[in-house]
Amino acid sequence: MAIAKKNERGKCPFRNFKYCDEKCVFYRKGVRYTDDSRADPIPFEDCAVNIIADNVEAMHNRAYMLQKEVGETKNIIAVNILKDLGMAKPEEVQRQALKVIDPNLVDNPVLIEDNKDKDTEEE
Repeated sequence: MAIAKKNERGKCPFRNFKYCDEKCVFYRKGVRYTDDSRADPIPFEDCAVNIIADNVEAMHNRAYMLQKEVGETKNIIAVNILKDLGMAKPEEVQRQALKVIDPNLVDNPVLIEDNKDKDTEEE
């Protein structure tokens, strides 16, 4: 998730790094929307160059997070297929899934042991 920057007016690189105002052709005034639908829009006044840089950075961060999530999901699916083929243990599938859900749970042997007990009771 992108961290919201402090809403300060930026300096314009085309006006000797003075603050951008209505006289400048690059001046923009508007509102920013966040990923959180419950959050209110954030008003801004800034140089268009700074706005473009912020948007490119936000798009890059979203693309990176999406690639990371797809990679983690692919790994879980691959390990699950290996488990179905008998080439991996069910504990490894659980460990991969826990790594995505909460990395702090990965090394928690209690969850894996509890799951083993349920598997043996069903058989």
